[in-house]
Amino acid sequence: MSDLVVVVGERGRLRDYVRYAVREGRDAAQETTVTARFVVPVGRGGDTLPRPTAATLAERVEAIVGRESLGRLTVETVLHPTPGTDPEARLEALVGALPETPTRLLLSPAFEEFTPAAVSEALATRERADSVTVERAPVERRVLRPPLAFERSPGRLAATFGVSFAFYLALGDPTDPFDLATGVLAAAVVAALLSRVVLESTPTPASLGRVARAVLFLPYLLYAIVRANLAMAVVVLHPRLPIDPSVVRVPAPEGRVARALLANSITLTPGTLTVDVVDDELVVHALTAETRAELEAGGLARAVAFVTGEPAPTPTVPVGGETG
Repeated sequence: MSDLVVVVGERGRLRDYVRYAVREGRDAAQETTVTARFVVPVGRGGDTLPRPTAATLAERVEAIVGRESLGRLTVETVLHPTPGTDPEARLEALVGALPETPTRLLLSPAFEEFTPAAVSEALATRERADSVTVERAPVERRVLRPPLAFERSPGRLAATFGVSFAFYLALGDPTDPFDLATGVLAAAVVAALLSRVVLESTPTPASLGRVARAVLFLPYLLYAIVRANLAMAVVVLHPRLPIDPSVVRVPAPEGRVARALLANSITLTPGTLTVDVVDDELVVHALTAETRAELEAGGLARAVAFVTGEPAPTPTVPVGGETG
């Protein structure tokens, strides 16, 4: 190894991550010349950071490195422009900056966009997969829990009021003046008390599009659930009980909401159960070959991507055997 490239982000245990990279580079430098380059991606979105934030992070990295024994290891910190409005463009910009010499690329466990699978795929398109070793640092990932309450805003108040009022009228009589008056009062109380906790982000015009797509998604999900119930009934009533239990990995969407929606949709469909999330994949137990084939086809994942407006993940092949 002649180069160690360490991609640094704001999330994760920075001190443990940097110290691990320094130790790995220092050990390798005992046998050959090694330069450890800590790269802070600068951009707008994903795992990239605005330049002021990236500059501050680079200073923190240099401070941590300054307290470590380097031996023969050479260390430098770089702010690398990673432009692009979509993950593929940012990934290409990052991969394009890697040195041409044999390189070990170290990624933080906290990265959600710059993952080993995504980087390896980008390297393969450049025919550099053999010269770059990609891995996540084996340091504990810090879980960033979202706040219990968010900042109050007119958008959150209006959205919470509108949903509460519509639900109240759906349970009552929208033509009755009394129901209209009490509905307004009840919705106002709900908005005042809960608007800071029911919505993670302030609604925008794009939110209305996601709501409309979610309404279209519900019949599709109900159809999948009914069809899976009938298929499971056939399996249970079959004299031979033709089951073929196995575990498959389903590529997970990028967003937290999209991942939760896909995981729960899979679990709601009889014959499949989401059991874990590993890196960028959902680990799913499938009871029959038919359910496994449907997961591999990725129809449900594409439907979820349609709702959230994110790119549909690429289906993968099964990775588990019989579970008994």
